[in-house]
Amino acid sequence: MNRNRKKSYLISAVTLALLFAVFLLVFRDALPEILTNLRTVPFRGVLLLLVLGFAYEGMEAAVGFVLLRRKKKDVRFADALNTTFLGVFGNIATMGAGTLPMQSFYLYRRGLDAGGALGIMASEYVLHKISVLLYATAALLLGGGWLRESASGLSRYILIGYGIGALIVLVLTLLYTWDKVLDLVLLLFKKLPDTPKWNERREKWGSSLVQLNTEARKVLLVPSVRVRGIAVSLLKLFVLYSIPYLALRLAGCTALSFAEVQLLSSLMLLITSALPNVAGVGPMEFAFLLLFSPWAGTAAASSALVLYRVATYFFPFLLSVITFLREEKRSLKGFDAQGA
Repeated sequence: MNRNRKKSYLISAVTLALLFAVFLLVFRDALPEILTNLRTVPFRGVLLLLVLGFAYEGMEAAVGFVLLRRKKKDVRFADALNTTFLGVFGNIATMGAGTLPMQSFYLYRRGLDAGGALGIMASEYVLHKISVLLYATAALLLGGGWLRESASGLSRYILIGYGIGALIVLVLTLLYTWDKVLDLVLLLFKKLPDTPKWNERREKWGSSLVQLNTEARKVLLVPSVRVRGIAVSLLKLFVLYSIPYLALRLAGCTALSFAEVQLLSSLMLLITSALPNVAGVGPMEFAFLLLFSPWAGTAAASSALVLYRVATYFFPFLLSVITFLREEKRSLKGFDAQGA
């Protein structure tokens, strides 16, 4: 086994160990009740959760496929799916730092220029944020009355999450589509310290932003691509927000209807986007328990959270490890062939 593959296996093993340690730390007080609840969950219920978890990643890939087809007509859906799972691996195994580099390098190996790949990834992120905001807005308009009557104490968290989510969407959209906002950011960069180290960073950041702006505009300013991307993203979110409902039912909670869980789940994602996180761990657990515990109780909500994270975090990460190792092997074969 070569040195790179050993390193990849080590990263995956250490990441899984850390995730398991975090799980034990977060749920240490309610662990006996959680284990008791989980023992009653039928296998077919867990299997359905995993199917939904994979379906969500598949829908994520479908959004990427819509955008990639704009740049490269012969792209395959399998390429988009691999890109999605490499993003999952990069986000978790490298604490978020390797997400874009891994995805961009993979797409570059598939014939897409580096700038175009970065623009696609940035556009997908913006469309995702727009869709999250649209979904939460629609859900609040339809179910806001029920939420105000049932959990008035959550209103401040909802307002914070909604406000920050809207601000992120606005800033990102304008940064990638309006030259004046880009010029303002570049002007702010000039206020950074005038030292060799900061000058190098300023040059690197400015160049990256200009490239992202140029490439993202080619996607975000095309109405047909934008509409299709948002439509698929909304369907993707419907699948994602269905997972907590199933998890809660399997954990024994019947107090919430499907529509009510959809509303709470949409707010959960908004609140999550308003909080800092490392590799996606922390804010999601906090928001899930905050929103669902009032109806499900701490033990049932914690059990449902475990099931939810298995479907949306651990299972996709396992698939991403397989994808990463397979693509790494192919890349090494390609380099060996070039050097022969």
